[in-house]
Amino acid sequence: MWNVMCNVSEIRIDVDAKRGGLFLPEMNYPDMSSTIRCFTSVDPEIEVIETFVGGKPDTMYIKIDGEWQAIVRKQA
Repeated sequence: MWNVMCNVSEIRIDVDAKRGGLFLPEMNYPDMSSTIRCFTSVDPEIEVIETFVGGKPDTMYIKIDGEWQAIVRKQA
């Protein structure tokens, strides 16, 4: 069960590229730990997770040296 603490419109996983995409309606923002846990439960080798809120880039979670870091990509 995918529970990222908000509503989800779409989930994409590119196994070859080790990337995931989480698409959310406006005003929905996922919990980082829950998001990473959901994606890595499907593909333990995933290294990048991008979130999009209302179709716009929001946050990117990147695994660097075994540690997950968040990069906020919100556009002003």
